[in-house]
Amino acid sequence: MNILQQFFKSLYSPKTIAMTRFQGIGKTILFVFFLSLLATLPAIFQIGTGLSTGLKGLDQTLKSEVPDFKIENGKLIADSIKEPLEIRKDGFIVLLDPNGTYTLKEVENKQNAIAFLKDEFVFASYGQSQIYEYSLLSDLTITKENIIDYLAQINGILPIIIVVISFFMYIASSAFKFIEIFMLAFIGLVIKNLLQKKGNFKQIWTIAAYSVTLATFFFTIMESIGANVPSALFVNWFVHFMMVYLAINEIPSTKKPLAA
Repeated sequence: MNILQQFFKSLYSPKTIAMTRFQGIGKTILFVFFLSLLATLPAIFQIGTGLSTGLKGLDQTLKSEVPDFKIENGKLIADSIKEPLEIRKDGFIVLLDPNGTYTLKEVENKQNAIAFLKDEFVFASYGQSQIYEYSLLSDLTITKENIIDYLAQINGILPIIIVVISFFMYIASSAFKFIEIFMLAFIGLVIKNLLQKKGNFKQIWTIAAYSVTLATFFFTIMESIGANVPSALFVNWFVHFMMVYLAINEIPSTKKPLAA
């Protein structure tokens, strides 16, 4: 079977998962990288779309709707803004809060927001946020006009930025997936011994790699539609455990010695 056939069968067939224990380790590793890519795609799409839409909306908003301000000595200074200024643009919120009214959590709860807070800049997209402290600028002073110029430069290389971010997200996702599979494989060894089934660690690791398919696919779909899964960590590991248990149960048992 090719990778796609294995993927679809691993969603529902513990027997197919059990049979993968005989295949080479290289094909299994390739399958794990495929799962990692699948799991990363929704986040890559959301961040790419969020950056593109957010930067465009921020540029237009700064030019036409935001009064002059500057970032100096690690603080946002805007003398003409007495209350937090919140502007909605193309599904994004542009927020200026020089007085420290908003907390980081409140900005993150807005889902899609670009916020100039009193001490930091926050980019929040689909529940994920990036924070940049103004103190990192040292003695540098940045005005609204400077930011508009920077945005023009960033928009010119935005595709490259998205590719680089996507690459590092994929690497991180792959590393997490391999760690998850190793943990599940050790659980699988315990199950194998309790059920008195045949198999070495390499075979159990392969079974574990294919056993994470169902939960990975489920959470990929949930993230794609923006659905929140209660007790996500418990659900994830419960599905992993059940799939690896059912798959190992398909392995022939060890032969017991005949009684004398």
